Amino acid sequence: MAFEITEQKRISMERIAEKIQDTRLFSYVLLAIVMSGYDAMATMQHIGRGVASEGNPLMNSLIHDNAILFFLVKMGLTAPCLVLCYSFSHLKTARLGIKIAVGVYSILCVYHALIFLFI
Repeated sequence: MAFEITEQKRISMERIAEKIQDTRLFSYVLLAIVMSGYDAMATMQHIGRGVASEGNPLMNSLIHDNAILFFLVKMGLTAPCLVLCYSFSHLKTARLGIKIAVGVYSILCVYHALIFLFI
């Protein structure tokens, strides 16, 4: 019985590994998701300190109404979109979209770090 469960887990992990064909691009997706979470948390912190504001007007109203919902909506939109791009990564535009997301979030993370350091 225990052997069957272990074998099922191994087969399941092999199926997941088959879906992750481009590990570099998949790492970019994970990095963008993590940076998106950092962006959300840092934005909430900066707004709480009164040193920044949310640039997206729709998310700005949400962050002031409910910070947890703001975080969930931000992550709930970002992560599935990046995973969708990864699932179409055979297309050049999807790969480009992932790389743009990583670039934009990298810039935002540096921006947040500078605010933390100097303001």
